[in-house]
Amino acid sequence: MMPGKPLQGWFTSVWDRVCAKVNKAVVFLDGPSAEVLHWSGGAARLFKAGAVNVKEFSSFESAKEDQPKAVFVLTSVLKGQAMTIIRDIITASQFQYCVVVCTVNHFTHQTVHGAQESDSREVFDQFEEKMCEWMGNMNYTAEVLYEPVSFAPICPGLFTTPAYSSMFPLTPSDMDSIRQMRIARGEAVGEDSMKIDLSHLSTDLQIWIKMLASNISSLFEGLNVREDCYAVGPFSRVIASELANLNSAKNRRKTAANKASILFVDRSLDMVGPCGHQTDSLADKVIKLLPRLQGHTVDVSINMTSLLSKGAQLYPQLICPGTLSHADSGSQALLSSFVTLKQKECLMDVNRHLVDVATQEKLLVSLPTKPGRLGAQQLEGHLKLFREPDSTRAFVQHAGVLQLAMAAVQTLNHPHYPHTEELLSLEKTLMQSAGDQGCPTALHQLTQLLQEREESKGRGDRSRRQRCSVEDVLALLVFVYSLLGEEHVGTAEEEGRLRDYLVNPSDEEELKETMIHAILSSQAQLSPELQSLVGESTTEDRIRSVINDVFIKLKGLGRARAALQQFGSVFTPGSVTQVASYRPLVRQLMEQIFHPDKPDIPDIEHLSSGLTDLLKSGFRMFMSVSKPRPSDHALLMVYVVGGVTCQEVRLIREAVAAAKTETEVVVGSTRLLKPSDVVHQVLCQNNLFPDLGL
Repeated sequence: MMPGKPLQGWFTSVWDRVCAKVNKAVVFLDGPSAEVLHWSGGAARLFKAGAVNVKEFSSFESAKEDQPKAVFVLTSVLKGQAMTIIRDIITASQFQYCVVVCTVNHFTHQTVHGAQESDSREVFDQFEEKMCEWMGNMNYTAEVLYEPVSFAPICPGLFTTPAYSSMFPLTPSDMDSIRQMRIARGEAVGEDSMKIDLSHLSTDLQIWIKMLASNISSLFEGLNVREDCYAVGPFSRVIASELANLNSAKNRRKTAANKASILFVDRSLDMVGPCGHQTDSLADKVIKLLPRLQGHTVDVSINMTSLLSKGAQLYPQLICPGTLSHADSGSQALLSSFVTLKQKECLMDVNRHLVDVATQEKLLVSLPTKPGRLGAQQLEGHLKLFREPDSTRAFVQHAGVLQLAMAAVQTLNHPHYPHTEELLSLEKTLMQSAGDQGCPTALHQLTQLLQEREESKGRGDRSRRQRCSVEDVLALLVFVYSLLGEEHVGTAEEEGRLRDYLVNPSDEEELKETMIHAILSSQAQLSPELQSLVGESTTEDRIRSVINDVFIKLKGLGRARAALQQFGSVFTPGSVTQVASYRPLVRQLMEQIFHPDKPDIPDIEHLSSGLTDLLKSGFRMFMSVSKPRPSDHALLMVYVVGGVTCQEVRLIREAVAAAKTETEVVVGSTRLLKPSDVVHQVLCQNNLFPDLGL
């Protein structure tokens, strides 16, 4: 069975129920729901169902006078900012019939409004009355429906949840802050600072976790399964516990015909893969190098100008970008190759698809006389066949495959592609020297990198080292702290020197020439990543404060695995017979979960869902019965909180295939990651206090 086949059917059925409401309606979508729709058939699906227009969910939008029906598809609570925008759109239009499709169920809405959880629809009913008031007639029709349109199916066996794309696990430095806040409130605090409960978190973060848990519960309801919940990491434990103890899921679990397991994993336990460049996945490289499609967290913008006629090339502003998401089976199969195959195998599959469609359209394909390494040049040669004036029909017929092939070509030809190889070389150097006492520490090497960068800038030299930006150095810092841990990165003195070089790039410059001169881009503008880190002010005091905070967060990240017994390391030091290597956490997890001897896995915690499960756990202790394992059931869902890479998806599939198990493994995550995402999530955003706009 293709991974995730039952899931694909459920994803389709959810949007079918939404489409049943959109006939003759103007549809307003917020950002996350628009991204989910993008991966579920696109706006064409709504138009096919009878929608008259599709618009952004914004106070600046409205409908024409002759458009009396509106459908709002939202991924947020119907309060605060979301309620204000709905009111603004309705009052600026002439609606007589409004439908709100919300991914937040009424149980969570009751929690937000401080009401007792019950089967009552009172919160939704009250909102329907408000919409009638805004429409100006209480006899008009208003509906509020719950539909979990939260899951974006990227390819079979992989989905993301865009509404939670910025959710990131709390690190030990965040836990320290929680501990201090609890002490200040006079609460009794235990010795284990890494153990947190939902009640310890901010109100918005609690609501966000409840929203995610209820969405995943709805997914299992659609699959008619009862889930066993597992977690690796303290933040995942909170989410798994919330899901396991959902009151709204009790009836489902009693009547479900099948069983499944879900394993939540904290991204913060292993940041090496996402912020590094040791990937053999073409999809990861596409996501790293090509610009993101505006408003999206996964898809990219592909420049299709070179495949169009010379006349069209005169007006590039009118040309829509290509994307990775397409509804036809050929494009979906090719995208799956991007995600699940190694780069060499993927390029061969891209080439095969191009040759097949060109042959099918009777285009003259020139094949190489000698077998050689397949690269961008050969793929470009095939793509040019579809630019001919008489190839328009073929271009339209196979547009999805052509866009994916263009993504591969533009990635391989990208001007920053060689720089990713240079960063990979730096990462390998840091890794190989980590276990050698005779080599400089990671902090010392990064300090030297910054010194050489500033010296080469002064000479006007574009050396390899000068091309390393401050963003690169920040990503390398996350890489080494997560790889080696706080104690093995370097001494306090070396950390101090590195801080000084981040703040004062050159001893010869005056004090006011602070970090701003090290982080200015060639256009003398701060990059978005550094702007979000530094903020508006670029004074020396502000920069110094920011850098101090960065190192507090990095040290916290270095302690993220301290409480783990079995998976405390992702680094194997080098020796006489082998080089130092990185051991991805997800691979270690899969190897232990599907180990034929079924060893105990102390770092994977099973979260009980009520008194019955607790009693069963007690009987197991006395009767020597084996503990529950994530591999016990036919379906295992691995949900990485904080993002996942395509390389990790492939590693999970390879580990499952090697185990020759019948368990189907599906991977879900908050988003697909690239290094700049990692820097932002770890160092820039406030993970303790997310803003849900309430």
